[in-house]
Order: sequence, then structure tokens, then C-alpha cells
Amino acid sequence: MPRRRRRRRTIGPLTNITRGPGAWSVHVTRQGRTFTAWFSDAVWGGRQRSLVEARYFRDQLLLRIDPDTRVRRRPPRGTRRGTKMVGVRVEPHVVEGRAYRRAVGEWVDEDGIVRRRRFLVQRYGLEHARRRAAAARKAGVAETRRILLARQRGDAAWRLANAPPRPRQVRDPRSRKGISMARRRPRS
Repeated sequence: MPRRRRRRRTIGPLTNITRGPGAWSVHVTRQGRTFTAWFSDAVWGGRQRSLVEARYFRDQLLLRIDPDTRVRRRPPRGTRRGTKMVGVRVEPHVVEGRAYRRAVGEWVDEDGIVRRRRFLVQRYGLEHARRRAAAARKAGVAETRRILLARQRGDAAWRLANAPPRPRQVRDPRSRKGISMARRRPRS
């Protein structure tokens, strides 16, 4: 049965950008850190201009930060069975009626496909097979991260090169002119 390739996650025109009341907001989260910015229509001179600036901010941010490497599925139960290492396990393996044990290192590559490296316990010994599986997984995860980072930065650079010119701010963002003080919360 041929392997099914998963669709590549791409950054669309509004990825990480949401519309709020009178403004666009950008929220990007990587490894527990959240980067946020707010682009008001009044400051940038309209809805479309503030969206252009929000996209520019997002693409500049994606040039600087690491890629999104989260795996969007539940990990199978027992993936650390007997090894106390994430992505490394010892499993039985049967060849022509003979039972063997092998250490398996698993990771998800840049296209969303699960990759595995297997090491026979009978050949390497249990501890050495586990260490080799962990090292193979670590190398695979690092290679995936490198490829995703290059892909993210290349896409962001292309979007910045083909983006419309940046708008100028129409108003000072710290100005209180035009803001109803009755609806505003007092500063603390």
C-alpha cells in the first residue's frame, strides 16, 4: 500500500492574523512564547492599509523566529514504553517465526510522515540500541527543524518581496484624539 502524503501547511494571506473591533491583530506562538501586535484602522488609515501592515509585521517576525514544529495529533499510547525517552521504544519483531526485540526511534518529518530507525537488541545490546535509536531520532528532529526553518524563511522573504508598499501611519497611536473617554477604562 503506497504511503499517503499529507498536505503541507502553508502560510496563507490571513494566517496568524485576526480581525478585531476596528483593528487587525497578529498572534504567533512558538515554543510557549507569544508574539502579539495590534494594527488599528484609525492609526493606519483604513482597514486595507492596517491589514497590509499586519501582514508585513507577521512576515518580518517569521524571518526571525523558529518554525512551528508541533505535531498535530495525539501520540500513540506507549511510545515511551520501557525507555523513559520520548519517541524511543523497545518493541517485539518477528521474522520467520523467530521473535526479536528492537529499539525504535520515531519522529515526524517536514511533510508530516512518521519516520523510524530501528536497531536490533541482539546485535547492539539493549542500552546501546536505545542510545542509537535516541541519537537517530535527535538527528531526524534536527534535520526536520532545519528544513522547516529554511522553508518558513524562504516563504516569508518571498511574501515580503511581493508585498505592496508599506503604508504610513495617519495618526499618532498614542494620541487620545477621537477616543470617547466615557467608554474608556481608567488607567491604573
